[in-house]
Amino acid sequence: MKFKTENSEKNNTPYSDAVEFNEFIQFSGMLGLDENGLVEGGIVPETEQIFKNLKANLDYYNLDFSNIVKSLVMIKNMDDFPKFNEIYVSYFNEPLPVRSSFGVTDLAMGGCVEIEFLAHK
Repeated sequence: MKFKTENSEKNNTPYSDAVEFNEFIQFSGMLGLDENGLVEGGIVPETEQIFKNLKANLDYYNLDFSNIVKSLVMIKNMDDFPKFNEIYVSYFNEPLPVRSSFGVTDLAMGGCVEIEFLAHK
């Protein structure tokens, strides 16, 4: 098994950023974090930052967005879901990854959205 822990070590969090097992890479839930913490401005900049961070993680494994097969979305305000979806679909081609989405009452660090991703090599 291969672990990627660069960001979790930098942010002193008790988990791995990703775990590679056979032909799959499971990415931990991602918030809209940059080097200064949670980006400001709500759902749109947070979602864009999550995909920027995902791209960096995919690059580490020499993968791209076409390798994403599943996502799990946790969003604080379901009224933001249409804005989120507009950004989300802009990163993928058909067939889109399978997805589960949940409205939640709170997220770590006060985030508006958190997404887990599963990639296949």
